[in-house]
Amino acid sequence: MPSSPVTTAQHNVLLIEEYDALSVAIQSALTKFAPRHRVHAVRSLTEARLAALEQKPELIVLDFDPPHSGAIAFFGEMRGVLPETRVLVIAPGISPDLIAERGANGALQFLEKPFELVEFGAAVQALLGPWMETGLSRGTLRDLALDDVAVLALSTPRNVVIEGRADENRTGELHVRNNQITHARTTEAEGKRALVEMLTWSDPHFIENIASESALRTIHDPWPTTLTEALREAKKTKRPRPMPAELKMPAKPAVAATKTGPKILMIDDTEMLLIFVEDSLALADPTLQMTTALTGLHGVKEAARIIPDLVLVDYVLPDIKGDEVCRRIGRNDRTARVPIIMMSGHVHEMTTAASKLPNVVATIAKPFISDALVALVRQTLKEGPLREKPTFPSEKEIARARSADFAISKTPILPHPGQKPPPRRMEVGPPARPEPPVRLGPGSEELARPHPPVPPPLPIPKTAPSQKLEPVVPRLAPNEVLLDLPLDVVAMHVNAAFQIGAIRARPAALTVALEIPALAATGGVPLKTGFHLGPIDLDANGHISIVRLIPTSQPFRAVEMRNAFAIEGVTVVPANERERLQLMSSSASSMTMQLFAPLELISVELASNLEIKQLVLRCRGKAVRVVLNSQNSQTKSGVSFEATTVQLDQSRRIDELTLTPIG
Repeated sequence: MPSSPVTTAQHNVLLIEEYDALSVAIQSALTKFAPRHRVHAVRSLTEARLAALEQKPELIVLDFDPPHSGAIAFFGEMRGVLPETRVLVIAPGISPDLIAERGANGALQFLEKPFELVEFGAAVQALLGPWMETGLSRGTLRDLALDDVAVLALSTPRNVVIEGRADENRTGELHVRNNQITHARTTEAEGKRALVEMLTWSDPHFIENIASESALRTIHDPWPTTLTEALREAKKTKRPRPMPAELKMPAKPAVAATKTGPKILMIDDTEMLLIFVEDSLALADPTLQMTTALTGLHGVKEAARIIPDLVLVDYVLPDIKGDEVCRRIGRNDRTARVPIIMMSGHVHEMTTAASKLPNVVATIAKPFISDALVALVRQTLKEGPLREKPTFPSEKEIARARSADFAISKTPILPHPGQKPPPRRMEVGPPARPEPPVRLGPGSEELARPHPPVPPPLPIPKTAPSQKLEPVVPRLAPNEVLLDLPLDVVAMHVNAAFQIGAIRARPAALTVALEIPALAATGGVPLKTGFHLGPIDLDANGHISIVRLIPTSQPFRAVEMRNAFAIEGVTVVPANERERLQLMSSSASSMTMQLFAPLELISVELASNLEIKQLVLRCRGKAVRVVLNSQNSQTKSGVSFEATTVQLDQSRRIDELTLTPIG
């Protein structure tokens, strides 16, 4: 791949943000993602008019929350004086389907608020990227169309009529009432047909007026659906806008060359990032054959179809995770030797997953700059396919491996490896392994393991009594929340009556849920949001003291409860959390349970863009609730356990817990 040119000229970005704190945060982000551009910040559209005429910005960033009155007129005016300027509008309530349908050719690009810093960076880099030098079509203010101004009008609380006119004496109206598209009219049609017609107009101009009190209604569907379907229909008849003669680049054979170079597949659900990556790589090597996919499953299909020379995959995707994409590509004989580069802003989780995947040859942390990406892609393509075909276990082999180590043993699970085992107990699980000392990080001091008293063996009644399950949610203070942590059972200790004693378990997923039951008590809906489990602080006794939760853009997906595990073909099923176990023949392979822990919210840390960086919570005590049955999980009932030992990994995240019953 030839080296990409370096630009040294100074260029400008205009930021329109009325809140000082957000202005500082966004300017800081722009400095990071557009280091060669000077950022000028103003508070209003009036100030923006003067600044735009003086600075002639290549990019205008407008925070449209709350909306600015007169925005349609402003961009209509800027279209006349700055036709090649790109625009990024930050606004709430923008449909992802609409954003995807509009693509990169709209005059205004929209970023839904709230947003992650990575998403903002991808949008800025894509809009300021090398798209003109690649010869690719990207939207500027010259391309201002009805869908651009319609989204602006729909984001305001006012009822408006957008009057449009175009060549050949075409005129029309779009009515917006109560944040919905209610009516469209042209000289030849009305309703959705008129909306589609107006979207096909070339060189339209618009005027925004206040709507009358009464108006005809010919469109009834929600506006995101209406506008998305109309855009899709308009694309079938609309002719692409030719590039103005003064903007046509000199002949560049490399850009126009036939795409005969290496094939690269890019899998990411952030479309603006795909645009930035595609533009950057196309400028570095115009012969590259690039294919994109917005989901993991689509990416797997595309890999099998095109047999790429390289795959770039995001670790967090909306359907399946990036590591599963890598496994599926690796299991296909035709794509098994294709090298993969994994991308993510969740660096710890990405590197952990990538270390276990033989076809992942490199990782790159988001956000990244184009030079770093191009260098990594160039080096990976130079090294070529993997020398040996990697092996990946099948789903059945993974399930079999999870259960292969389970065996009935008289060696109990010990809260501390130095203690003597209590009598009359058996362990269902792998042989006990010595636990390494907990380290808080490289070079840190070891923490002494706690030595709690070993609980006495459970009594062996003639008939195991049915124990009433207590509710998971105790009385919580207003500032307290409930952590929902799915766990995979590593080993289970039972007594002679086959009642469950101590349990050794590990986190079953990277994502946990946080619930606020107090909202339900006031008639609201309980909040259940996905978070990544962050670093943990232990107290002097080795118990969990502080828990950190890191927000994720992915929604929480409950892990399927599996209340059984196999021991050499025989499945152990607990009838209840503390009742006798049942032995039966089944295909179950492993046990997954839920742990509920009440926590006290003590602080919220913010990132530079004022989004939540992490929540800091304090444990109320050592007692937690454990649920092994999916029905009990739904009714939020379980049995009290105590986290007696906690094993952390090098990043201070939970690696393994030992839980012992209370009472």
